[in-house]
Amino acid sequence: MKQFNINHCIYIQITEKGWRHLRNTVGEDYINHCIKSPHYEKTINGEVWYKLQAHHVFSLLPIGRSFGDTYYKTTILFDEDDLIEL
Repeated sequence: MKQFNINHCIYIQITEKGWRHLRNTVGEDYINHCIKSPHYEKTINGEVWYKLQAHHVFSLLPIGRSFGDTYYKTTILFDEDDLIEL
């Protein structure tokens, strides 16, 4: 078993529903400076991913009631170095 600290970063892909939610909750300036900035936006295999601390993702974009209707895609990426062997 391995352990992951939610203070570490994960990479997510935000859905259209997620972008609408963010525009309504944190606004366009926050999105442009804290999510879409070159420091946090990364292209991996031709797809755009956003690097944020895991706990930040969970507070900004909570999992919705309907599994198929989420604010971000259900596959996330993380650095293997952030996993700790128990």
